[in-house]
Amino acid sequence: MTIDGLDGDWSGCPLYHDKKSGADFAFRNDGRNLYVLMIVKTPASSKAPQATGIKIFGRPGQSSTPGSGVLFLTRQVSAAAYIGWQVSQGAVLTEAEKAEIRKGGPREIHLAFAVGAKGSTFGPLGQPARGQAPDFGVAGREDGTAFEFLIPLAPPEEIPGAIGGLPGGTLRMSFEWGGIQNEELSTPASQERQGSNSGYVSGTGRTWSQEFLDTFDAMARPSSGAKKSSFSVDVKLAESR
Repeated sequence: MTIDGLDGDWSGCPLYHDKKSGADFAFRNDGRNLYVLMIVKTPASSKAPQATGIKIFGRPGQSSTPGSGVLFLTRQVSAAAYIGWQVSQGAVLTEAEKAEIRKGGPREIHLAFAVGAKGSTFGPLGQPARGQAPDFGVAGREDGTAFEFLIPLAPPEEIPGAIGGLPGGTLRMSFEWGGIQNEELSTPASQERQGSNSGYVSGTGRTWSQEFLDTFDAMARPSSGAKKSSFSVDVKLAESR
Protein backbone atom coordinates (compact mmCIF):
# COMPACT_ATOMS: atom_id res chain seq x y z
CA MET A 1 0.00 0.00 0.00
CA THR A 2 1.22 3.48 -0.87
CA ILE A 3 0.01 5.89 1.81
CA ASP A 4 -0.70 8.97 -0.30
CA GLY A 5 -4.43 9.64 0.10
CA LEU A 6 -5.18 8.24 -3.36
CA ASP A 7 -7.58 5.33 -3.75
CA GLY A 8 -5.71 3.44 -6.49
CA ASP A 9 -4.85 0.65 -4.01
CA TRP A 10 -8.48 0.24 -2.97
CA SER A 11 -10.03 -1.19 -6.12
CA GLY A 12 -12.68 -3.76 -5.19
CA CYS A 13 -12.83 -2.81 -1.51
CA PRO A 14 -16.38 -1.97 -0.35
CA LEU A 15 -17.01 1.50 1.06
CA TYR A 16 -19.06 1.84 4.25
CA HIS A 17 -21.08 5.01 4.83
CA ASP A 18 -21.45 6.68 8.22
CA LYS A 19 -24.72 8.62 8.05
CA LYS A 20 -24.00 10.88 11.01
CA SER A 21 -20.71 12.28 9.72
CA GLY A 22 -21.36 11.73 6.02
CA ALA A 23 -17.97 10.04 5.60
CA ASP A 24 -17.25 6.90 3.57
CA PHE A 25 -14.73 4.33 4.91
CA ALA A 26 -12.92 1.25 3.66
CA PHE A 27 -10.60 -1.12 5.56
CA ARG A 28 -7.79 -3.48 4.61
CA ASN A 29 -5.18 -5.34 6.65
CA ASP A 30 -2.28 -7.69 6.06
CA GLY A 31 -1.84 -9.03 9.60
CA ARG A 32 0.83 -6.41 10.35
CA ASN A 33 -0.91 -3.12 9.63
CA LEU A 34 -4.47 -1.88 9.38
CA TYR A 35 -5.17 0.44 6.43
CA VAL A 36 -8.10 2.85 6.42
CA LEU A 37 -9.50 4.96 3.59
CA MET A 38 -11.75 7.84 4.69
CA ILE A 39 -13.53 10.06 2.15
CA VAL A 40 -15.39 13.24 3.12
CA LYS A 41 -17.46 14.98 0.46
CA THR A 42 -18.34 18.48 1.65
CA PRO A 43 -16.05 21.48 2.31
CA ALA A 44 -17.17 21.65 5.95
CA SER A 45 -16.49 17.95 6.46
CA SER A 46 -13.05 18.29 4.88
CA LYS A 47 -12.12 21.28 7.03
CA ALA A 48 -12.91 19.62 10.36
CA PRO A 49 -10.46 16.67 10.27
CA GLN A 50 -7.72 18.86 8.81
CA ALA A 51 -8.22 21.52 11.51
CA THR A 52 -8.45 19.29 14.58
CA GLY A 53 -6.82 16.12 13.34
CA ILE A 54 -8.32 12.63 13.41
CA LYS A 55 -8.06 10.27 16.38
CA ILE A 56 -8.29 6.56 15.63
CA PHE A 57 -8.50 4.09 18.54
CA GLY A 58 -8.48 0.31 18.52
CA ARG A 59 -9.29 -2.26 21.20
CA PRO A 60 -10.14 -5.98 21.23
CA GLY A 61 -13.76 -6.51 20.23
CA GLN A 62 -14.96 -7.82 23.61
CA SER A 63 -12.81 -5.53 25.77
CA SER A 64 -14.29 -2.69 27.80
CA THR A 65 -10.98 -0.76 27.96
CA PRO A 66 -10.65 2.49 25.95
CA GLY A 67 -7.83 1.02 23.88
CA SER A 68 -4.89 2.83 22.35
CA GLY A 69 -4.45 4.69 19.14
CA VAL A 70 -3.04 7.60 17.23
CA LEU A 71 -3.84 11.25 16.52
CA PHE A 72 -3.08 12.32 12.96
CA LEU A 73 -2.48 16.02 12.23
CA THR A 74 -1.76 17.95 9.03
CA ARG A 75 -0.15 21.37 9.43
CA GLN A 76 1.44 24.02 7.24
CA VAL A 77 4.69 25.29 8.73
CA SER A 78 7.40 27.78 7.80
CA ALA A 79 10.35 26.72 5.67
CA ALA A 80 12.65 26.95 8.71
CA ALA A 81 10.36 24.71 10.79
CA TYR A 82 10.07 22.27 7.88
CA ILE A 83 13.87 22.00 7.70
CA GLY A 84 14.03 21.44 11.47
CA TRP A 85 11.36 18.76 11.23
CA GLN A 86 13.12 16.92 8.41
CA VAL A 87 16.44 16.95 10.29
CA SER A 88 14.75 15.67 13.46
CA GLN A 89 13.40 12.73 11.44
CA GLY A 90 16.86 11.74 10.26
CA ALA A 91 17.07 13.58 6.93
CA VAL A 92 20.52 14.84 5.90
CA LEU A 93 20.08 18.11 4.01
CA THR A 94 22.85 20.00 2.24
CA GLU A 95 23.01 23.78 2.47
CA ALA A 96 21.87 23.93 -1.16
CA GLU A 97 18.83 21.78 -0.37
CA LYS A 98 17.97 23.95 2.64
CA ALA A 99 18.25 27.07 0.48
CA GLU A 100 15.89 25.54 -2.08
CA ILE A 101 13.35 24.72 0.65
CA ARG A 102 13.53 28.29 1.97
CA LYS A 103 12.76 29.61 -1.53
CA GLY A 104 9.61 27.49 -1.63
CA GLY A 105 8.03 29.09 1.45
CA PRO A 106 5.67 27.26 3.86
CA ARG A 107 5.38 23.48 3.57
CA GLU A 108 2.82 20.94 4.72
CA ILE A 109 3.85 18.25 7.19
CA HIS A 110 2.03 15.19 8.50
CA LEU A 111 2.35 14.43 12.21
CA ALA A 112 1.28 11.38 14.23
CA PHE A 113 0.94 11.31 18.03
CA ALA A 114 0.45 8.17 20.13
CA VAL A 115 -2.65 8.27 22.34
CA GLY A 116 -2.68 5.99 25.39
CA ALA A 117 -5.61 4.26 27.05
CA LYS A 118 -5.63 6.91 29.82
CA GLY A 119 -5.49 9.84 27.42
CA SER A 120 -1.74 10.53 27.51
CA THR A 121 -0.51 11.89 24.19
CA PHE A 122 3.06 12.16 22.94
CA GLY A 123 5.03 12.59 19.74
CA PRO A 124 5.47 13.51 16.97
CA LEU A 125 6.35 9.89 16.27
CA GLY A 126 9.44 8.88 14.36
CA GLN A 127 10.25 5.56 12.72
CA PRO A 128 10.53 2.69 15.27
CA ALA A 129 13.49 0.32 15.34
CA ARG A 130 11.21 -2.44 14.01
CA GLY A 131 8.06 -2.30 11.91
CA GLN A 132 6.37 0.81 10.56
CA ALA A 133 5.25 3.95 12.35
CA PRO A 134 1.68 5.21 11.96
CA ASP A 135 1.41 7.13 8.70
CA PHE A 136 -1.19 8.92 6.60
CA GLY A 137 -1.72 10.84 3.38
CA VAL A 138 -4.28 13.39 2.20
CA ALA A 139 -5.44 14.05 -1.35
CA GLY A 140 -8.09 16.30 -2.88
CA ARG A 141 -10.76 14.73 -5.08
CA GLU A 142 -13.45 16.10 -7.38
CA ASP A 143 -16.03 14.98 -4.82
CA GLY A 144 -14.17 15.95 -1.62
CA THR A 145 -11.03 14.94 0.30
CA ALA A 146 -9.55 11.49 0.89
CA PHE A 147 -7.50 10.46 3.93
CA GLU A 148 -5.49 7.25 3.91
CA PHE A 149 -4.09 5.80 7.16
CA LEU A 150 -1.61 3.09 8.14
CA ILE A 151 -1.91 1.90 11.76
CA PRO A 152 0.43 -0.86 13.04
CA LEU A 153 -1.20 -3.88 14.68
CA ALA A 154 1.78 -4.50 16.98
CA PRO A 155 1.43 -3.96 20.75
CA PRO A 156 1.62 -0.23 21.59
CA GLU A 157 4.53 -1.01 23.93
CA GLU A 158 6.46 -2.15 20.84
CA ILE A 159 5.44 0.61 18.44
CA PRO A 160 3.95 3.84 19.83
CA GLY A 161 0.61 4.52 18.17
CA ALA A 162 -0.02 0.83 17.40
CA ILE A 163 -3.33 -0.75 18.44
CA GLY A 164 -2.37 -4.30 19.42
CA GLY A 165 -4.53 -6.36 17.07
CA LEU A 166 -4.08 -10.14 16.91
CA PRO A 167 -4.30 -12.15 13.67
CA GLY A 168 -7.82 -13.51 13.18
CA GLY A 169 -9.21 -11.28 15.93
CA THR A 170 -11.75 -8.48 15.89
CA LEU A 171 -10.95 -4.87 16.70
CA ARG A 172 -13.44 -2.25 17.79
CA MET A 173 -12.25 0.82 15.87
CA SER A 174 -13.34 4.31 16.98
CA PHE A 175 -12.90 7.53 15.00
CA GLU A 176 -13.12 11.11 16.32
CA TRP A 177 -12.64 14.49 14.61
CA GLY A 178 -14.02 18.03 14.55
CA GLY A 179 -14.99 20.22 17.47
CA ILE A 180 -12.10 21.59 19.54
CA GLN A 181 -8.92 19.82 20.57
CA ASN A 182 -7.69 21.24 23.87
CA GLU A 183 -5.20 18.64 25.06
CA GLU A 184 -1.55 19.57 25.35
CA LEU A 185 0.60 17.35 23.20
CA SER A 186 3.90 15.76 24.20
CA THR A 187 4.16 16.82 27.81
CA PRO A 188 7.15 15.46 29.77
CA ALA A 189 4.76 13.58 32.06
CA SER A 190 3.14 11.71 29.19
CA GLN A 191 6.55 10.83 27.75
CA GLU A 192 7.63 9.43 31.11
CA ARG A 193 4.59 7.12 31.10
CA GLN A 194 4.95 6.00 27.51
CA GLY A 195 8.70 6.10 26.85
CA SER A 196 10.28 8.42 24.34
CA ASN A 197 11.42 8.26 20.76
CA SER A 198 10.75 11.89 19.97
CA GLY A 199 13.77 13.79 21.24
CA TYR A 200 15.36 15.46 24.20
CA VAL A 201 13.87 17.22 27.20
CA SER A 202 15.14 20.79 27.07
CA GLY A 203 16.48 22.90 29.89
CA THR A 204 12.96 24.23 30.40
CA GLY A 205 11.75 20.70 31.19
CA ARG A 206 9.71 20.53 27.97
CA THR A 207 10.29 18.03 25.19
CA TRP A 208 11.57 19.07 21.78
CA SER A 209 8.19 17.96 20.40
CA GLN A 210 6.25 20.36 22.63
CA GLU A 211 8.64 23.20 21.88
CA PHE A 212 8.11 22.49 18.20
CA LEU A 213 4.34 22.60 18.62
CA ASP A 214 4.48 25.72 20.77
CA THR A 215 5.92 27.67 17.86
CA PHE A 216 2.58 27.17 16.10
CA ASP A 217 -0.28 28.15 18.38
CA ALA A 218 -2.91 26.78 16.01
CA MET A 219 -1.11 23.43 15.94
CA ALA A 220 -0.92 23.06 19.70
CA ARG A 221 -4.54 24.09 20.17
CA PRO A 222 -6.34 23.48 16.85
CA SER A 223 -10.03 24.25 16.50
CA SER A 224 -12.78 23.82 13.95
CA GLY A 225 -16.13 25.42 13.31
CA ALA A 226 -17.63 21.99 12.64
CA LYS A 227 -19.22 19.93 15.37
CA LYS A 228 -17.43 16.91 16.73
CA SER A 229 -18.00 13.67 14.80
CA SER A 230 -17.37 10.14 15.99
CA PHE A 231 -18.36 6.58 15.20
CA SER A 232 -17.20 3.01 15.89
CA VAL A 233 -17.07 -0.13 13.78
CA ASP A 234 -15.87 -3.73 14.25
CA VAL A 235 -13.06 -4.83 11.94
CA LYS A 236 -12.12 -8.49 11.34
CA LEU A 237 -8.37 -9.01 10.94
CA ALA A 238 -6.50 -11.40 8.66
CA GLU A 239 -5.80 -14.88 10.06
CA SER A 240 -1.99 -14.67 9.81
CA ARG A 241 0.81 -12.19 9.31
